Amino acid sequence: MPARGRVSSPLKRPRPTARGWTLGAIGALALVGSALLGRTDVLFVGVFLTVLPLAAMISVTVDRPRLGVARSFHPDVVATGEQATIVTTVRNQSPRPSPAARWRESAPDAVGVQGSAPFPRLGAHQADGSLGRDTVVLRQDVVPERRGAHPVGPLIVSRTDPFGIAYAEYAVGQPRQLLVTPRVVTLPRGELDVAHSEGTEHELLRHSIPSADELIAREYRPGDPLRRVHWRATARHDQLMVRQEEQRSNPEAWMLMDTRPLPLHTDGVDEEFETLVDLVASIGVHLLDEGFSVSVVETGHRQLSGRSGAGRTGTMGAMTATYDVGSADRMLLADLAAVESSTDVREDAVAELGAGLRRAGRPVPVFAVLAGAAPTELGALAALRSMGDPAVAFVAASMPAEVAELLADAGWLTVTFAAGENPAECWQRALRRQRAGVVSGGD
Repeated sequence: MPARGRVSSPLKRPRPTARGWTLGAIGALALVGSALLGRTDVLFVGVFLTVLPLAAMISVTVDRPRLGVARSFHPDVVATGEQATIVTTVRNQSPRPSPAARWRESAPDAVGVQGSAPFPRLGAHQADGSLGRDTVVLRQDVVPERRGAHPVGPLIVSRTDPFGIAYAEYAVGQPRQLLVTPRVVTLPRGELDVAHSEGTEHELLRHSIPSADELIAREYRPGDPLRRVHWRATARHDQLMVRQEEQRSNPEAWMLMDTRPLPLHTDGVDEEFETLVDLVASIGVHLLDEGFSVSVVETGHRQLSGRSGAGRTGTMGAMTATYDVGSADRMLLADLAAVESSTDVREDAVAELGAGLRRAGRPVPVFAVLAGAAPTELGALAALRSMGDPAVAFVAASMPAEVAELLADAGWLTVTFAAGENPAECWQRALRRQRAGVVSGGD
């Protein structure tokens, strides 16, 4: 529901403006001069100029805005770097027209709201409930620069008296959360989003079933055994075709997300950790789009929730965050919007991942995105290579070289990523290495 509010509270208590301070100072000097010179007319001017700022502050205090505020976002969820529109509907609740004022939305710098702007004069409140001259709709486009749940509001209304002598700011309404998700880029399909087990691919059928041959045949891919060549389909398509494996009813993929403290910290947001989150978001959404059920294991304390009741039981009876429903991509992105580098280190993260892979009963795609301190269970992670098909590790450039080397020696496909790097470039680099490895293996 939109945030609403009618009662304004002082954000900056009434105070004199520069003009008010100047008039007050002149009034004080006039009072001193009247005492020294014995001039009654000067005394009158001094009293008037001294009292004037005080009267102006009283006026802006008594005549404070009485406004109703409703706020909405379009879209209601936005990705980092994309544009959203904040729509603020303001209605005058006072029986008198609203005074001249200025307005701005209160929000973190990362949201990028506009500065102060003139607030339209509103007519007196209309009791019939219709929206007329007593209502205004304020719109502004923003491009959030940082993921998270950012509070937008309350509305800040600033006003001065008619002579510009006193100034006050009032907060109207309640804040509403703008959910900013990680950046998601489109990743190309390829050998990294299917599993190969003893030369057999387990993937979802992506055909509209035009015929039986189309249902059970697909293009040949490097690594497919020749015994699976479908000769009839090959002759018809004039290219090498292989028999399609029976459709999997529940294809799944696993991810290990490193949320441990980073080895290097910078002021503000750590760009390398943000790149890690973007990688997890892009890979996760890509796998969900391909029809996989995605389970995510965190190396720090659990922050991801997944679908309620759909988690897979991990170690110590805890539930692994799993995303496997129609709106799973929105759930994953909403969870990732608030994830932070954890101060707690779990000792059972790799064990939980291993338990999930063993329950799968066959090698499945597994992706590890590492950017924290070298895990103490790195050897155990390397040993899970046989359960992952493919098994890909994206390793931050700040991590020791031994991490990538150990995983590569165990057979993991390792790719190094740098802070700020586009996830699509990392994915393409992994694809090239995967293809190079398949070709060299065939040689």
